Amino acid sequence: MNTQLRNQILMGALAGIVLSIVIYFVLGGKRTELSSIQASIDSLQKEVDKGYQLKANYEKLKDEVAKTEKRLDELIKVMPSEQDRGEMPIRMKKLADNAGIDQSSFALEAPIKSTYYTEYPVRFDFRIGYHSFGQFASLISGYEKIINMTNIQMKRADSKSVFPATATCRISAFVYNPTQPPAGSGAAPKNK
Repeated sequence: MNTQLRNQILMGALAGIVLSIVIYFVLGGKRTELSSIQASIDSLQKEVDKGYQLKANYEKLKDEVAKTEKRLDELIKVMPSEQDRGEMPIRMKKLADNAGIDQSSFALEAPIKSTYYTEYPVRFDFRIGYHSFGQFASLISGYEKIINMTNIQMKRADSKSVFPATATCRISAFVYNPTQPPAGSGAAPKNK
């Protein structure tokens, strides 16, 4: 019986080996298919991860855009309006009077258009004391709307004058003028 049992074990082992070889070759195509599916899953997972990252970046950018729009709205509020621009010579005269200098003349200059605003410069001539002109410049810097003082030129006056100098400067108001975004900037086209 010993030989018969051994023969049965050998036959069983041989049948197992043959069956394993047959299964290996029959399922060989399935292994290749399984590895290509796994590679496809890995590729899709990378795309999903990229999508999650883009969504997270979108949320950050959305918050930044909202904050920037809020800051822009606040800045637009401090930009002079058309009415403020028209009143600028009168308001500058009041500031000059408060500083103790004499506004002798003013002249409107040509507006300078920019993408988002128009600069309206006015040239002013003053009879000044040096310290009082500094006070005037301080009042300009504390003005409630965005204005700019440039091209300051000072000259010593003749000694008989109450004011020891004259000054010429250019004071500009910047009026916001919203524009349509240029074509091709990502804005949706209007339907007709």
